[in-house]
This record gives sequence, C-alpha cells and structure tokens, in this order.
Amino acid sequence: MIPTRVLPLRVAPLPGESLDSWLEALARRNGLALRVMLSVLRLPRIFTTRLLVTSLEPHVLRQLEHVTGLAPGRLNAAVLDTGFPLGPQRQPRCRFCPQCLTERDGRWLLRWWLPWVFACTTHQALLHDLCPRCHTAPRRTLPSRTHLHPPGTCLHTGSNRAVCGTDLRATPPRPLHPGDPLLSAQRWTDDLLAHPETTNANTVFRDLNTCTSWLLHTLGATDLQDMGKMARDAWDRRPPSSRNTRLQPLSAAVRGVLAHNARPILAGPEAEAIDIIRRFRRRRDTTKSPTPPGMTFQHWGQLSARAHRRFLRAADPEMRPMERLRLRSTTSRASYPSTDSAQSTTTRLQHLPQLLWPSWTVRLIPHEGTEENFFRAMASALLLLPGEPERTPRETTDRLHPYLPDTMGHVLRRSIRKHPHVLTALSRLADHLDNQGSPIDYQRRRALIPAKPISFDAWKQLCFDTGTQPGESPQSTSPTPRFVQAQRHLHQLLTGSDLADPAHPLAWQSPGDRSRYLAFLPTLNLDQHAALRDHAHNLLGELGIHEPLTWEPPETLAAGLSLPGQPLTDIDLTALERIIFTQKRTPTEAARELGTTLTNVRFALERISPKPREWTSRHTPLEAWRLRQRARVVLTPEFLDHEYTQQEKTLTQIAQEIDLPRHIVAEQARAVGLTIFYSRRPHPIQEDWLREQYLTRKHSTHHIAQQIGTEDETIRRRLQQLGIPLRPQGVHSRTVMTANLDDSVPRNIRAAVEGTLHGWLRLHRFQIAMAFPNLTSAGTYLGADQSALTTQFQRLETNIGFTLFHRSSHTTPQHPTRQGKSLLRQLRTPPIQKLMTDALTPDQNLPFPDTATITAATTTARHRTNPGPLKPFDDIAVERIRITRTTITLLQELLTRPREEFFGFQIHARTGLALGTIYPRLKQLAQTGWLTARTEDEQSWWERAPAGCGPGRRRTYYTLTPEGTRAATHEVQRYTLKKMTEQPDKTADKMPGHSGKDPGRSKTD
Repeated sequence: MIPTRVLPLRVAPLPGESLDSWLEALARRNGLALRVMLSVLRLPRIFTTRLLVTSLEPHVLRQLEHVTGLAPGRLNAAVLDTGFPLGPQRQPRCRFCPQCLTERDGRWLLRWWLPWVFACTTHQALLHDLCPRCHTAPRRTLPSRTHLHPPGTCLHTGSNRAVCGTDLRATPPRPLHPGDPLLSAQRWTDDLLAHPETTNANTVFRDLNTCTSWLLHTLGATDLQDMGKMARDAWDRRPPSSRNTRLQPLSAAVRGVLAHNARPILAGPEAEAIDIIRRFRRRRDTTKSPTPPGMTFQHWGQLSARAHRRFLRAADPEMRPMERLRLRSTTSRASYPSTDSAQSTTTRLQHLPQLLWPSWTVRLIPHEGTEENFFRAMASALLLLPGEPERTPRETTDRLHPYLPDTMGHVLRRSIRKHPHVLTALSRLADHLDNQGSPIDYQRRRALIPAKPISFDAWKQLCFDTGTQPGESPQSTSPTPRFVQAQRHLHQLLTGSDLADPAHPLAWQSPGDRSRYLAFLPTLNLDQHAALRDHAHNLLGELGIHEPLTWEPPETLAAGLSLPGQPLTDIDLTALERIIFTQKRTPTEAARELGTTLTNVRFALERISPKPREWTSRHTPLEAWRLRQRARVVLTPEFLDHEYTQQEKTLTQIAQEIDLPRHIVAEQARAVGLTIFYSRRPHPIQEDWLREQYLTRKHSTHHIAQQIGTEDETIRRRLQQLGIPLRPQGVHSRTVMTANLDDSVPRNIRAAVEGTLHGWLRLHRFQIAMAFPNLTSAGTYLGADQSALTTQFQRLETNIGFTLFHRSSHTTPQHPTRQGKSLLRQLRTPPIQKLMTDALTPDQNLPFPDTATITAATTTARHRTNPGPLKPFDDIAVERIRITRTTITLLQELLTRPREEFFGFQIHARTGLALGTIYPRLKQLAQTGWLTARTEDEQSWWERAPAGCGPGRRRTYYTLTPEGTRAATHEVQRYTLKKMTEQPDKTADKMPGHSGKDPGRSKTD
C-alpha cells in the first residue's frame, strides 16, 4: 500500500470559510486549477460546486485533513451537516457580499450557501444573487481556470468557453438602513443558526421552506409597506408560486420579505400568529379545510407540530364541527393526526362506555331537541374522533354503536350551536383518557359480564333483604317484569351498555318498554341501590376484575367552559323530592320548575329514596317471604317429628296452631325431609318380604297390592323408597317375559322362549308346519296367513341362531335342516310337551294334523306346475314379459299419457310405487322394445341445478313406442277381463283340519 503524501504548500482555512473556497485558495497556492487539485487530493469527481459542502463523506474529510496537515475535525466547520434541512442541496446557488469578499481576499463564506441567509449584518447590506455582468450564479458549477484569475472573480464559462472574469468584489453594494425589516429578519435567522441546539433551527427552517409557496400566494402590497423600495421592487419581480416542494430560486430580497412575514407566524406568540393566519385566510375564498389557500397538501403534511397547531387553531371557526373535534382545533393541543394516533384511539375505546357518563351527559346535553339516550350514545362515540387519522365518522360510530344512523355531525352541530365550548370539553375528555387513562376497561367488561347479571332468586332475596317487593316473575304475562328492569339497570351500571341497540340481549323492545324502564329507576330506594352495587362488586370479583364499580372523568376538565348544563350535584334534592314524591308531579314539570334538564332530574332521582310502602296482604311476595322465614324458625325437624309423626297431627292442624298457611308448613316439612301422607297412613310394609315377592318370586305390583289389600301405586312408591328398580310397565313385566326355564331344558328351546311373549306358540306352529309340504297349506290348517308364519319362523331362527328349514319350491316341499330336525326331536319329548301345553291357551294348542290332512296337502302341492316360457304376441313386434299386479299399475299409468315423455320419479309421484320397483321395470320395458329411452341433454341438466349446487344425476326420459302402446293395451285388457270372469269359490270345502282363525295370525306377535 502506497502511503499518503502531504502537500508541501498549504493554506489554512479562514473562520467561516466554505470548503470549496478553501480548496480554490489551496489550488492557487500550488499553481493548479481547482479540478486538477481535486484529482491530486483524490477527491470524487464533482461538477457542481455545492456538492463539495454537502456530499463529502467524513472519511474523505479526514483524509483531506491529513494530506493538508490540518487537525482532525478542522474541516467539519467548512461543510454543512447532512441533517440540516435547508442546505444548498435544496438551492444550488451561493450569494455573496462584495465588501466581505474584499475584506477576505476573495474567500467565500459557508453561510452564503444557505437559502435563508439573504443579508450581511456586518455591512448592513443585501446579498447579491447573480454576477452583474453574466447574470448567473457565480459558483453554480465548479469554477474552472482558477489559477489564471484572481480570487473573488466570476469564473462562469459561457457557451463560447470564455470565462466571465468579472471582479465580484467591485460589485456595488445594496445597503440597508439599520432599522430595515430585512436586517431584523436576518438577525433572527442568524440567532437560530448560531444556537448550539439545532433542533429548533431545523424545525423553523423546515416550516419556513414549507410556507414559502403559501406566502408567495398570499402576501400583498399592504404587507410590504414598512419595507424599502428595493424589497418592494424585488417582490414585484418575484416568480409565480409553484406547487413544487423544492425551494424556488428566489432572490435575496424576496427571501427576506418571506422571512420577515413568516417570523411572527412561526416564532412569535401563538395568539399573534393565529391572528395573522386568520387575516391571511380572509384574503382568499373561505374554505372549511384547515389547509390554507395556496398551500398544497404535500406542503401541509411537512409542517411541524407547532406550525400545524397554529394553522389549525386559526382555521377553527371555518372548519366543519367533525374536523374541529378530530383535529382538536379548539384546544392548545390542536394537531394533525399521525398514524401513531390510531393506537391511542384504540386504547381509548377500552375506556369508553357505550353511553356517556351521567355527570358529563348533564353538562353537555342541549336543553331541548335531543333525545337523551341517543345523545349519550353519540357523545360517547364522538370521544373516539379526536386524533383519529383514518376512519370515517361512520366507521368511528360503528366501533361502539353499529346500529346508529350516520348523524354524528348533526348531533355535534346541534350541541355547539349555542355552546361552542362543548367541542373543547369533548377534546379535553379524550385527552384525559389518552394521558391519564381510566381505571375501568369497559371493553373487557362488555366481553365478560353475562347478559343476565342477576338471577331471579338473587333479585328476590335482594328485595326481601331491603324490605321491597321483587315484582312479577319472569314467566308472568307482564310486559316487562321488575326483575328484567333490574337486570338492565345492573348491566348498564357495570358496562355502560346501550339498551337501545337491537343486538343487545336486554334491549328495549319498544318505546313503551323504554318508558317503563325509566319509570322503574325512581322506584328503587337507596337500600336497593346499595344492594345492587354490592351485587355488582361481587360479580366483578367473581370474574377476576379488580376495578372500581363506576368512574367518571373529573369535573375540573370543564373549568372555564360555558356548557349547556350545570354539574350533576347542583340541584336541590329537597325541592325535587317535594315535587316528585309529595306533590306527585312529573319529572318534566320538576325540570321546568328547577330550571334544569329532564336528564338531570332523572339522574338526581337515583339519589333520593322514595317513601316505603306498607304491605299487609299475605299474598304479596314480601309477606310470603317473611312467613317462610318464620316457618324456618318455628318448624324445626324435632318439632315436626313430634307433632306430625308421633302425635299424628295433620299439616292443617299444625298450621292452625302456629298461625301459618298450610302450604308453607308443607314446604318446610318437605325441606326437612319429612314424609308427607296425602291419604290415610298405610301400615308399614316389611322390606324383606317385599323384596322376596317382587325380586325373587317376580310378582307384579298389582298382585302384591292385592295380597295386602292396598293400592298398586302404594307398592310402587314403597319400592322407589327402598331403591328397588321397577320393571318396565306393560308386556315386559309379565311373568312369561321374566321367567327363566330350568337348565335341563335344551338351549335352543330356552333361546326361543326366554324373554319373548309368544315363544311357545312359535315352537308349536313350527312343529306342525314341518308336517306340511309348504307354508300355504300349513297356514290353512293353523288359521294363519302365510306371511304371518314366515315372519314368526324368521323370528324363531333369529332367536335360536340357525336356519331351521328349507323353503319349498315348485318341485320340492319344505323340509327341516339338521338343526331343525334336532329342534323337532327335542319338542317331541314329554317334558317339553308338558311345558308347551301349560304355556299355551286351549285355542292356541292345536292337535297334530292327521294323515288324511297331510296327504291332501301333499297332493295339492304336487299339482302345481312351472308356468314355463311366455307365449309371444301374434301381431305385436315387442318381446312379451311376465305381468304382475305392479306391472299392470305401471302400464295403466303410462296409457293415460301415451305420447308424453316422462322419467321415473314422476311415475312414483303419481302411483306411489316404490322407486326400487319402478326403475328396474322401466329398464326391462325399454330393453324389450316397449319404451324408448334417452339421457337428459346437457342444457336441461344444468338449468335445473339449484343455486349454489351441482346438477346431480342426469335423468333418463322414457316414451311409449307405438308397439309398446299396443302391447300395454293388450295386457291391461286381458288382466281386466280375467279379473271380471274369475269367481272366487267362497263355498268350496276347506282342507280337513282346523278352520278357525287364530288370534295370533298377525305378522307381529
């Protein structure tokens, strides 16, 4: 690495000199041009002079100090801080004072690069902006040929590459008299620049830069009367105002005029600044926007908080009420909301009830024209508006009251019509919540507090403890019981909820319902209020909420404000009590006489206890509670045991002796566990005997009751007292259902009989049926339908767990399986036959069929022949099918609409035939040529799809063919003729055997 060399010829920088001026002097000392000198010093290649004082990195300056032999940090004073808002990077020109150039041997000051340095206070002269000869900024571009010209020369190169060469030191000065406003303005900016703390200077210069276009647009000739001719002439030649955020190339005189007029606005007393801004606003068309005419929204957003506050307070009288509240323009904290303000409003929402606090409602509500609950809801929502950066009024209202209409602006305008300080009060409340917070998190309470914060039993006990009536029960037909009103009051007390919200579970159902609630509140005495508050405290504790029950912002926030109402405590409670409770006048009349609002009267009534009412009837809930309290003291278990059990007195006698109603005595007796007899007292039933009769011997309760001469219900109640489970009523309690056969009985027979009602009957019928060739002939003998026998034998097979017989066919009679033969052998044994005979009634116990009966049945079964193949039609060109009754019904329906296209579900709807029968038969008819079939087309398939669903399966449409119509007509006519010619042989001899009908022929036994 090559070590850095130190220049042999060096020049020390002068105090206040700029880096570009010092480098130019250094280049002259070494006989080099400035561009060559920059290359020797290994500085970045630069074409614009201002970059030398604004863009060099610190390590470059340190290297330059080392090469030139300067102390570290010495060059920091020769460049501008990159954080300074109004350096040359915003205005690429350098002004100059000819006298200073002469005194400093052509060396340039750093401060001349600053746009708001426009005068020399040393020589009391206005700075020059341009070379008097070439009329260009002298140092706009990097000076060239510096070693060929003396210091203080204009080195601007023209289009012919010739250097101007004008000696700027000889430029005539532009003197100012000692009291010139431009010098005063320059001293103000010099003081800002000289202060070691640059924060204030940065803020002022940034605001000064932002206000430039507005002042150019606003200032007039009257504002320049105290300035000299040079300033007024320069102002007349000023360029038009621009919406560009960059600094405009303004002359030093124009800069001075702007600084002079901006000084009281930006740095003067706030009251004076507000007056000046308002005076300037009145010169243009009045707008409701806080942004002054001539200032772009981009410029407006660049103002500091202090400048914003002054402009907002100045525009306050002309702004819309909603904007005045959102921007807090009526207070000293007026500011334009930032994105950080959204967090403040979100936090504020946690501390806001849905209805404004009572004391502040009384202070802010107008005397007339506004409904109380609506105002309280809107006023609470309005407290979310101060500092809100993004949300519209509608969105702001929805955060607390989604149901309310968008009338927030209307309510606010009505409130401030006669009392503008309402805006200030709302702003102070919002600021207090932001700064001090609230001990109550209403948002958490709204989420945790149950919809019904007090039960009816708790409400009754609370009323009884305070000597008041609880009112109607929740099941009463009353429009709104007092219990529901108490729930509403308690929920509103805890959460500040808005009961006008239809989504609230306790919401008012009608205007009359709200009126009943407002009438309920004055009926609560002070003891009830205290008890309700105690209940609310306990509920908060149960929910883990450790907060005060209620809280309101301090009244001191209204100090110095003229508001519609007086403090809540400024009302004569004695006079109010006399008007309401003694004279029985309405709250409206009381408000009119006391000179206050109806809202104030309603809240004040909660601090007055109405006169207690005397209740003498025993039928009131309060008296009934007192009687029950007395019963608990008198009717002890020992007293009732002695009087009722031992002395055998009736409850009526006991009630008469102690002067209590009988039903209360009965309640207390049941409460202490006393057994009450509602009829004559029965003889005791021994537990062991009853268990033996009911559990061991399986006797029914009716049978046991007959044995001891009592009622069936008495036995059932005694069994329940002993904890013995009762058998199901009906068939399941019969002996045949509960009896168990001996283990000597074969397992299959026990499985068929135990736990069933007609098990022996099914076994008996199975034994007889197996002697016949089929179930038809067996059913004729047994007097039962074939279907009934089929069902009974299937039940028998299910209970035993085996198939018992093979069903008959056209060529083969029915016959038992191996398990069936085993069962028949077991049934023929004498012990089983005896059990079966004992279990069956005489009508059910049929004799075994004789040989003649079985022979006749067998002969009849043998004559059954297979129907064989179907005979084809003679002149109909379709295949013939076997016709059943179901097929005839289908064909009859098709013939009513022979040319109409149909699908299967239509036939089901018209005939009631099962879909499982219709679709196979339609498919068979289509295959044999009776019908044509087509699949539903794509368009129809999608058009019948329900909204939001798929179309489902495609339909198949059928139509009778001409030949199919002929075939169907032929078969229907043939079936009808056959039905008409058939003569049922009702007098034919029956088969030998039993001919009577069995009551057990039902399918379900």
